[in-house]
Amino acid sequence: MDSNDAEIIELFLEESRENLDQFDRDLVALEAAPADTELLARVFRTVHTVKGTCGFLGFTKLEALSHAGEDLLGALRAGDVALDAGITSSLLTLGDRIRTVLDVVESTGTEADDDHAALIAELEGHLGPQHASAADAYPVPAPSAPAAGGQPPTRASENTVRVDVGVLDTLMDLVGELVLARNQIAEIAAVDDDGPLTLPYRQLRLATSELQEGVRQARLQPIGTVTSRFRRIVRDLAVGVGKQVRVEIEGEEVGVDKAINEALGDPLLHLVRNAVDHGIEAPADRVAAGKPAEGTVRISAMHSGGRVEIQVSDDGRGVDPARLVDRAVASGVLAPEAATALSERDALELMFHPGLSTKEEVTNLSGRGVGMDVVRSSLDQVGGSVEVTSEPGRGTLFRISVPLTLTIMPAVVIWCGGQRYAIPQIEVEEVVSLDAAQAAASVDDVAGARIYRLRGQLLPLVDLATQLGAPPPEGDGLTIAVVESASKRYGLIVDRVGDMTEMVVKPLTKATRGIPVFAGVTILGDGVPSLVLDGAGLATRAGITTPTAEPTGTVAAAGVENDPGLLVLSTPDGGRVAVELGRVQRLEHVPVASVERVGRREVLQYGDTILPLLRVEQVLSNGLEPAPDEAGAALPTVVCQSSAGLVGLVVGHVEDIVPTVATPIRGGGRRGVAGSVVVDDRVTELLDVEALIADLALDAGS
Repeated sequence: MDSNDAEIIELFLEESRENLDQFDRDLVALEAAPADTELLARVFRTVHTVKGTCGFLGFTKLEALSHAGEDLLGALRAGDVALDAGITSSLLTLGDRIRTVLDVVESTGTEADDDHAALIAELEGHLGPQHASAADAYPVPAPSAPAAGGQPPTRASENTVRVDVGVLDTLMDLVGELVLARNQIAEIAAVDDDGPLTLPYRQLRLATSELQEGVRQARLQPIGTVTSRFRRIVRDLAVGVGKQVRVEIEGEEVGVDKAINEALGDPLLHLVRNAVDHGIEAPADRVAAGKPAEGTVRISAMHSGGRVEIQVSDDGRGVDPARLVDRAVASGVLAPEAATALSERDALELMFHPGLSTKEEVTNLSGRGVGMDVVRSSLDQVGGSVEVTSEPGRGTLFRISVPLTLTIMPAVVIWCGGQRYAIPQIEVEEVVSLDAAQAAASVDDVAGARIYRLRGQLLPLVDLATQLGAPPPEGDGLTIAVVESASKRYGLIVDRVGDMTEMVVKPLTKATRGIPVFAGVTILGDGVPSLVLDGAGLATRAGITTPTAEPTGTVAAAGVENDPGLLVLSTPDGGRVAVELGRVQRLEHVPVASVERVGRREVLQYGDTILPLLRVEQVLSNGLEPAPDEAGAALPTVVCQSSAGLVGLVVGHVEDIVPTVATPIRGGGRRGVAGSVVVDDRVTELLDVEALIADLALDAGS
């Protein structure tokens, strides 16, 4: 075989595999819409093209097999037979067999000795006994030299060229080294703004940026190259377990780096398989539950803030957190005393623990307790994350977040304990510098954890020095980098923040790979290595929980809500109350001198509005007058959102933030109280903010 023949065969293999991927997608779609003549025509053309090229190349056994498939598709086009599940399965098997033969041709140069008689007979069997055998119509001659003559197939376009992925990987590595060299030159050029290196550096910076973007674009693949195969996979799985499942895929055109695309394959496969096997009920069970017999698995992808967000949801039976906890306790994964303290979110996280499964029986799909841990570990390796929400009887939603690329990215340089670190710029929302007075006024200590009030929002603080075991920052002021990573938002306390730069992220060594606060290492402009911080890992290590977010997709339609938590407060008379954290906007210390009276109501000029104040102690004690305020004192006030707008609740002090308590709430015994709950072994009254403002006539029109 000469080089021209080898090139023709390589082109045949590549184009045939691409066409067969489309063949699978079209067949599954055709099964749902058998009257779609355009889909049927595309399926026919794929098999016809393979057959014709095989004849030209001398692959006669594959030609006979393709001819049998072409006959069946021709009968479908003519209306002589009707498409059914059996025909679809046979044609899908045909596609799989052609792929197998192509693999053999690629590795050996020949098509092996299999004449595919059984599959040819199966395909012909759908046509009826009157059909002549394709093996008889196309007898298999002795093998001949492939591509002995004739004209090679014409390329679809002369404007594209196929590039080996290894070449792109090498180019990206070289661009990374070029970026590092450019950063080092930037350090030299910065010494003298008008020096001889200034103009060449600017030209180098521009050329490097354009080259970097060009290589990045060349490596981008539509995420549909991964997600499109799930139509076939779900169809086969559903048939195998006797279920009816429809697949909806959105955002297949979203581009992502090839390395990320490859890393997504296994996690998405496990989630889709679990949705079909665990999530979607049998048709009879769905009908009995008031659902349509056909279940839905939805996959959607979108760009979001420099990352790719992927959602995999189903409208099946959902996940019962209590059952997960029971299985975890029974299998020894979780201690019984720890199980009672788990929130619903933490309970759902147990599904990612290795060896844990809620499937009672072991099948060829699931029940062995493997799979879901692979989802998390695979995503961790590429800087991704996964979160789950579910409602029993309504469905389950998985949210996956992955970076667009793993190589070159903008970074922010930060300092802590005299050492320099880098953090991806996409994770840093803003930087806030507070002097001592500002820090004292806007940072509160809640049960040993510091909370910063940022423009009306409560932001948990993480001290980087504490996490790294470094010396604390000097002085009473604070430098806070507002970080959001893997849907966790918090303030990172650092010594100072340096310049922004571009970094080439290199993997950590085996000895340091398990440290959760580091994502890699990079070399900055002065040539000194710096560790790259993992924003999500820092949050997890510091115990930062995921903030409340509106769920989307199938589960959102089912009405699943996240736990907002409770803000526990003391009252001046020694009582204990709580308010839903989702209502809390800010924590303020209001100077007594700033409080004014309008009639019988206390108010405060608050920004561009007037804030009504409610003294919780007075309301709960049936209007008894509180003790006189001391001159110069400040009133601890929780600013809450209500149907009437913002309202200030004057309390004693903030004690803690806790998850919504699962203990049954007892009915309220007095006005303004929704009920009583047990928090840390103490009875705590849950305030009803709406009842408070209604009772005191604080409506929007008053």
